[in-house]
Amino acid sequence: MKIFPQYDLSALNTLSLPGRAEYFCRFNTTSDLLCLLREADERQLKVKVLGGGSNLILQPQVSGLVIQSAMDGVVKLSEDESSVTYCVDAGLNWHQWVLRSIELGAYGLENLALIPGSVGASPVQNIGAYGVEVGQAIVAVRGVQLSTQQWMSFSQQQCSFSYRDSVFKQQFNNDFLITQVVFKLAKVFEPQVSYAPLNKMAEQALVNKLDINAQRVTDWVIGVRNSKLPNPAETPNAGSFFTNPIITKSQADELLKLFPDLPVYPLVDSLGARVKIAAGWLIDQCGWKGRSLGLAKMHDQQALVLTLKPGACQQDLVSIQQAVQADVMAKFGIQLRPEPQPFR
Repeated sequence: MKIFPQYDLSALNTLSLPGRAEYFCRFNTTSDLLCLLREADERQLKVKVLGGGSNLILQPQVSGLVIQSAMDGVVKLSEDESSVTYCVDAGLNWHQWVLRSIELGAYGLENLALIPGSVGASPVQNIGAYGVEVGQAIVAVRGVQLSTQQWMSFSQQQCSFSYRDSVFKQQFNNDFLITQVVFKLAKVFEPQVSYAPLNKMAEQALVNKLDINAQRVTDWVIGVRNSKLPNPAETPNAGSFFTNPIITKSQADELLKLFPDLPVYPLVDSLGARVKIAAGWLIDQCGWKGRSLGLAKMHDQQALVLTLKPGACQQDLVSIQQAVQADVMAKFGIQLRPEPQPFR
């Protein structure tokens, strides 16, 4: 295990932004992690946790010790007639875990295929897609609080999962290193195809008398994502750049009078008082879909995705982010908030 000074992080963030860590180390065991935490404490270095680099805005200089898990084990903890529980190391690539779960006959994550990032990052923002959120399948999150070096385990309820949010983005923001995530998955596959494109594919499969199994739904999800979202390896991006705004139902009703086509979705946990608005639609209506500003561009197929061109820097991203936010605020009175957070 070696600690590298002034380590180049440009290849470790999906936006390909230039930046260096004051110190960087990748750990392969819990013992290595404990040594790193002790080393950082002795040298009075603040520890920064880097996952798959898909939900951050890398700054030119990152102070302290940046650590990244290379642990990728999968262990079955228990099973009963209907479900099976697995403990998965945080360093495993998220998409690889989705594919592995299907091979293991453990179902429920199919709609989350191809989401970039690591298993450890998935609970932080409660990743979700096509009607499924990862928090629905998580029964425990394990790790260490950085400020106290205390090992902790959070139950699903203690994680406080909500739309793109969790306790790890709130009370424990930048102060918790997730080492393992425990998933309880179904042994019998039940397709979740309420999302329109998936529903259409499912209807066609039934017409063609095809079995709607987990691998087929996963393939559909991968196809839909590839048709709408650029590959970070080819076009630097962080996926959906803005979260879908959550506003009051009364505010939405007023907007619907002016914009009848505004996509509005109810929130399960809000008792009808709040609703979710499609950020991509707002951005598209402001003329930003496929539009560039400097070396940054909102994607041609999905206005919600901010992409960067070769040579782009942090200021290119900030400029287009602020321009989009200003136009949406001026037209709809809604403040867009970015999903990726500064990593400094």
